[in-house]
Amino acid sequence: MASSDRKLIVVSGFGPFRGHEEVNASWEAVQLLPDTLTHDGIEFDLEKRLVSVEYEAVDEAVTETWKRQPYLVIHVGVSGVAKCVYIEKLAYNHKFRRADNCDKRLANGSCELPNNGHANVLRTELDVDKIVAAVNENCADCVAPTQQPHNDNLQTLSATKASKNVGDFLCGYIYLKSLDMDRKRSLFVHVPPIDKPFSSVKTSEILFSIVEQCIQQVVAFDS
Repeated sequence: MASSDRKLIVVSGFGPFRGHEEVNASWEAVQLLPDTLTHDGIEFDLEKRLVSVEYEAVDEAVTETWKRQPYLVIHVGVSGVAKCVYIEKLAYNHKFRRADNCDKRLANGSCELPNNGHANVLRTELDVDKIVAAVNENCADCVAPTQQPHNDNLQTLSATKASKNVGDFLCGYIYLKSLDMDRKRSLFVHVPPIDKPFSSVKTSEILFSIVEQCIQQVVAFDS
């Protein structure tokens, strides 16, 4: 099938920033995703996009992406405190006070959205809890032992968990911007730092499973 006949999925990752100057775990995992995939006979191009940690770069990436009418958009970022892959349910529009890599900030820590104005919060219409349950079942081997403070017992950590804390930086900003475009086709995923606990390969496998679960839900939306 010609590329023009396949549906488009865009998965973005971020470049380096303060605290993650050498590599960004999100982009390292995104790069390992396949270029194409097939689901129930439907063929997809999976485009991977690197986004600089700058408000203007996010604006440009979101605008260019949605002009192409993608079937699905998943943004990926790194969380220094994540112990597994977090799938985010929502984004806020009042917390963007940190300076980006160009030392730029948003006035008043918020923005006016093209479709939802100054909405305080936008939620994905994808069923995050359902995605988490399915991915954790499919990636049952993607677990790592964790030891709690003052406790010698090791516990296993699931591959993913649902979250409502996408944060107050570019991760939350890019999610908000895409949710404003289409809440049925947008998702944000936080990955942990490399090898804490997952390798980039293992994180990419989890991301791929998330993509597959999202496709199932979008197919249902469209049917």
